[in-house]
Amino acid sequence: MNDQSSGNKSSEYQNLERKLANVEAEMEHLNEIGIALSSEKNLNKLLEMIVVQTRRFTNCDAGTLYRVDEEKHTLKFEIMQTESTGYYAGGTTDIKINVPPVPLEKDGKPNHANVSASVAITGEVVNIPDVYVAEGYDFTGPKKYDEMTGYRTESMLVIPMRDHTDKVIGVLQLINALNETGERIPFDKKYEAMVRSLASQAAVAINNAQLIIDIENLFKALVVYTVKAIDARSPHTAGHSSRVANLSRRIAEQINLEKDGPYADVQFSPEELEEVWVAGLLHDVGKIGVPEAVLEKSKKLDGAKFELVEERFKQVRDMMIMRGALRNAQNGRPVDGPDEQLKAEIAEWEQDWEFLQWVNNPGYLAPEKKEILDELAKKSFIDGLGEKQLYIQSEEYLNFSVIKGNLTDEERKQIQMHVVHTNDLLEKLPFTDKLAHVPAYAAAHHEWPNGKGYPKGLSGDEIPLAARVMCVADVWDALTAQDRPYKPPIPVEKSCAILENGAKFNEFDADVVNLFISHRLWEKKPGEVTEFEDAED
Repeated sequence: MNDQSSGNKSSEYQNLERKLANVEAEMEHLNEIGIALSSEKNLNKLLEMIVVQTRRFTNCDAGTLYRVDEEKHTLKFEIMQTESTGYYAGGTTDIKINVPPVPLEKDGKPNHANVSASVAITGEVVNIPDVYVAEGYDFTGPKKYDEMTGYRTESMLVIPMRDHTDKVIGVLQLINALNETGERIPFDKKYEAMVRSLASQAAVAINNAQLIIDIENLFKALVVYTVKAIDARSPHTAGHSSRVANLSRRIAEQINLEKDGPYADVQFSPEELEEVWVAGLLHDVGKIGVPEAVLEKSKKLDGAKFELVEERFKQVRDMMIMRGALRNAQNGRPVDGPDEQLKAEIAEWEQDWEFLQWVNNPGYLAPEKKEILDELAKKSFIDGLGEKQLYIQSEEYLNFSVIKGNLTDEERKQIQMHVVHTNDLLEKLPFTDKLAHVPAYAAAHHEWPNGKGYPKGLSGDEIPLAARVMCVADVWDALTAQDRPYKPPIPVEKSCAILENGAKFNEFDADVVNLFISHRLWEKKPGEVTEFEDAED
């Protein structure tokens, strides 16, 4: 008797130990799941993980995750999984869930007929052993699904997902608990509290992931509108930064598709593609530190400065006419009579004025034209006050004598300083780890592989690939832009030739140029690059 009693106590003790061990294992598993959920920052992966891990924890066949859409007062399907049929939709899959959202209200009243909507409204767990015999809810949807697919929906555990403020942000619906032999059974009530706890952890993780997305979207919006504001300082470069950002990303996407050649082993991750795009947007942000007169300069002398030259030339002509009239008066001829000297002087004046208007346009000033300008700069006249004046003042001559383009050396330095300003500005911003290289990429987009770029004179691989990509995109847009007042857009074929010629002299990365031209990437939209050159956009 004593032995039997002792044996019974020993058996009970062993059973208790097994139950305790099972509880400890479940709690440890629950804790591991919570840690995994809290560490995942990708929202789609997180939503998938919640359903997968909860199904494993409860050993059930199917699961659906809904999120509350407060604006539309609905539950939106986010994830649907059925292991026995191999059906997985939503999240990171390419399969969209084409099921209408579940309304939280019907005819202005809370929708308690639908079990998932009711759980979202009440915040209470619902555990149903068999939906085909359950009362109180409308299971038309699951039954219709079963009829269409041959599936059999039986047990159901529906759990509210409460965040840290106790607000229901979603619903987790688990279907068909399974025993060890794979038979459908009701959900054990012991899982209700555990899964509820897990669902709350998941809700907090979802909110955190969504917060990160919202912050990133806010940051992108601030970047985009800041860049637009800076670009708007000059209508002649409006849209340039966005075009360079998109074109840089296109090139990087094409690099990812290369199976052989110099980029066979190069891969930009999604985060790095985003980094390239943001750097492209911000590559000219330092122009905020460049005088607007320099940014807006369309000719060698603009606005009032050229008007001053024009007024002076008019004064020269007026003095010529006045002297001609005086000569006629002194010689006893009509004041406005013919004067061959005046005729010759006016003809020379017109030639000088026409030349000066021509030389004021941006472009190449050939040596023979420079000689004409130098002679013109030596000419002088006596003004109305009897003072000797040069046709062209020294500062004006400095601008007119620019050999190529329309900027003086000092103005070009001011423009080139924009990359230094860009670096200084961006280094002060608290970029996330995913965007940590943005300042370096943006500040190096004028560096050349031959070491003759600026501002640091970097060469070869000292220049990050993303910056070499951006350099080509930036030059291409500058060549082909429709909105530059100082030059017409250069045709595509000629622009390609300019890039190829620059690559020969190692001004641009030859591999990037070859990739860009061979795939005609300027014709493609972001995200639409393909492995095939002739693929349609």
